[in-house]
Amino acid sequence: MKFISAEHDSDAAGVDAELEVWERLKQCFTPDDIGVCYYRYPIVDQQNDDLDREADFVLLHRRCGLSIIECKGYRIEHIESIDGARWSLRGTAQDHAAPYSQARDHGFRIRSPMMREPTLVDERGNCHIAVTPIVALPNITREEWESRGFDDHPSSPRVILKDDLTAASLRGVFASLPGDTELTTEQYADARAVLGGGQAISSDRGPVLSAGDTKAGLYETVQKGLKRFDERQEEIGVQIPDGPQQIRGIAGSGKTALLARKAAAMHAKHPDWRIALTFNTRSLYQTIRDSVRRFYADFGGDEPDWERLEVLHGWGGKSEHGMYYKIAQDAGRTPHHVGSAKDEFDKSSPGELLEACCQQLVDDEPIQERYDAILIDEAQDMEPAFYEMCYEALKPPKRLIWAYDEAQNLTSLSAPSPKHIFGTDDEGEPAVDLSGSYHGGIQKSQIMRKSYRTPRSVLLLAHVFGMGLTSDRGAVQAITTQDGWEDIGYEVLEGDFRRNGEPVSIRRPAEHSPHPLADTPEAKPFVGFDSFDEKDDELTTVADAITSDVQDHGLNPENVLAVPLGSIGEVRSIGQRLGDLLAERSVDGNLVWKGNKSVFAQQGEVTISGINRAKGNEAASVYLLNLEYLDDPYWHDNRVSPRNEAFVGLTRTRAWCRMTGTGEDSGVFAELERLVETVTDDDPVLTFPAPDPTELENEIGSDETIATTFDQF
Repeated sequence: MKFISAEHDSDAAGVDAELEVWERLKQCFTPDDIGVCYYRYPIVDQQNDDLDREADFVLLHRRCGLSIIECKGYRIEHIESIDGARWSLRGTAQDHAAPYSQARDHGFRIRSPMMREPTLVDERGNCHIAVTPIVALPNITREEWESRGFDDHPSSPRVILKDDLTAASLRGVFASLPGDTELTTEQYADARAVLGGGQAISSDRGPVLSAGDTKAGLYETVQKGLKRFDERQEEIGVQIPDGPQQIRGIAGSGKTALLARKAAAMHAKHPDWRIALTFNTRSLYQTIRDSVRRFYADFGGDEPDWERLEVLHGWGGKSEHGMYYKIAQDAGRTPHHVGSAKDEFDKSSPGELLEACCQQLVDDEPIQERYDAILIDEAQDMEPAFYEMCYEALKPPKRLIWAYDEAQNLTSLSAPSPKHIFGTDDEGEPAVDLSGSYHGGIQKSQIMRKSYRTPRSVLLLAHVFGMGLTSDRGAVQAITTQDGWEDIGYEVLEGDFRRNGEPVSIRRPAEHSPHPLADTPEAKPFVGFDSFDEKDDELTTVADAITSDVQDHGLNPENVLAVPLGSIGEVRSIGQRLGDLLAERSVDGNLVWKGNKSVFAQQGEVTISGINRAKGNEAASVYLLNLEYLDDPYWHDNRVSPRNEAFVGLTRTRAWCRMTGTGEDSGVFAELERLVETVTDDDPVLTFPAPDPTELENEIGSDETIATTFDQF
């Protein structure tokens, strides 16, 4: 049995009674019980503003179904009478209440999205999940309850009384619940996925046009599998901390989805709060807004109030206000745009310019405390001044929540410490302390290690190729310790990283890359490489393969992504030629540089994008073109940037990635062919010389290529 506390407010009315019931529930169930119980689960009821925007306890159990417990700290003298659903009260802050109706209505709200799961409804549309409303009254004994005759009412609610708060008595209460049909393993998993927020992760699924071993049919399995949070994700995604919180971990572990769910949970429970969810990659606007909308719907809401829950790019401008833009305006300063920032600051890249703008704002202006919570996605792309600016824009208790990819720089896997970001107080202690937990057990810092999105073979190839570990010219950049590899989910099978040049062997265990198609032979291989003599041959082959994905395999066009590598001119030229070839085959292409910068995928169109716009986005089937770009003499003295671009392109896939290049055999092509052959084994092990840290290239590249290193597994 899993217990998850969504929020803890020690000053809330009735909290002592709630905590007593919470602790007793924990003692009632055993670890072998198959179920999950939430404390203060957020919920929206837009039809009845009188109801709380949370359910005190939500319990999903494989045998008992869905139980909603409304807890009241009343004593017997507080209840004057019970007339149907209405309780008349005296000596309390309210003169009436309807706890049973509230629990019942919450239950139906929570169950509503479960009705969209085919496994949870029968042929007549009836849901297999039973809903049982319960009222918990831990300060009233059974003798007191029965002496008032409340147990004899025709509409007497099912109650948990003080006498029931022993492990044995509570087990008896749940054993007596109506319904004797135990959920199947699949039904329970689907119900929990909905309750835990998983259903909102994937978009609406298109029709499967042919058999289950087509890419469309197989991708159905991916979407169904990836929409399920694991227990750690499920817990983090619903928690509302009482102050700052850091979420660290390997990319692909679901941090963007977690922040979207956390923002939706806050908005559902605290509709009066001002909340901002901010990020670095502008083309993520569409993805993040859609995710927040779907999560909010699963909490019972229709459309978020986007005036209160703002989705903001880190910088922003006049047409789409961003985080810096709005905070600067609130402070009475005219916000900089890129042009004016370049005129004022001796900086070149957008990241450096934004940092300078934020630092100026922190140093010079009284920043207004506008927000109740700010959530930062892609926090590895933000500099300390951005954090400081956001922190100062928060009302106490300063709920700044940031999700950080530890592997931004593979020579240093640790996220910057709070001391580095926020500095120290007068006594030298961190100004923001992330050690320990808040009241109620919500951790101030969370770490996630599993990578879900990218198949194991693709991820393994991406890491090793991106670092150049098997390159004839030696490694480009590398993790140089065993602990470092273990931190991102690998096992070091043989060798010692301290012995430079000697062979070491690594393996990525299947449990650290739990991809939904991992054990499906029909889906393999997930990654491949082909070289061609002429560019026309390469583009024609890719166009034919994409057409087959759409027309033969039934993939929705927007689930296919083509990423040419190269300079801006090369990308646009190759992209246009590919788009023309697709049009000849009656397949629409979306050249993203011609459209709205805040929109990436377009329904019914294959996405064709350079690497900068593709960063942070993903697709079922990815084509990475023009791999000869990595052999361009321009990169002779700086191999980091093109390797990073290839890494980011590879890891855009949720299932399949095909790499292509043109020209004579090269060291890069031979390297890729060897890697593809190895990683497509059932349990691949890769061996390479232990890198010498003193020989690695340190220059990461500019923001115009890919300034962040390995930031999107």
